[in-house]
Amino acid sequence: MKKGYRNQTCALAAVLPDIISHKGWKVKLDMYSFFPDWEQIVAGNAAACSRPLKIKKDTLWVEVENSSWMQQLQYEKYQILADINARLKFSRIKDIKFTLPEGDRKEPKPERARLTFVSPDPQEVERFEKQIESIEDDRTRKAIFWLWYLSRSCKRKKR
Repeated sequence: MKKGYRNQTCALAAVLPDIISHKGWKVKLDMYSFFPDWEQIVAGNAAACSRPLKIKKDTLWVEVENSSWMQQLQYEKYQILADINARLKFSRIKDIKFTLPEGDRKEPKPERARLTFVSPDPQEVERFEKQIESIEDDRTRKAIFWLWYLSRSCKRKKR
């Protein structure tokens, strides 16, 4: 980077190329330069059903809407790779990997058992009310009662 920039007022456009070159970002910026042009690189509907995610170790990772589009893009992989590399000036993409959206890879959640409501026996309710009547704070006593009542009332229904 040229000396004297710190003491002078300069246009950002004049300084930015020097900063990019000095920091070694030129190759990285070049690698990602085709991301905004994805729709021109991938023809047809495939562009709408896919998007570039990241580049890791010279490998482009592309998120694809579903497995059908993944298969289609797999057939077009080498043409896409050639089109991308034709646009790059300082770097090369060596491979393309396709992946499904993150939410599709999660394991399905186990089905939860349904709850049924069964009122406790009135005598049992009366006994519990007598046990907690010594609690002076009305709000606390009611909260404890409802906690007990719901714990007795809600039963899991097996499928």
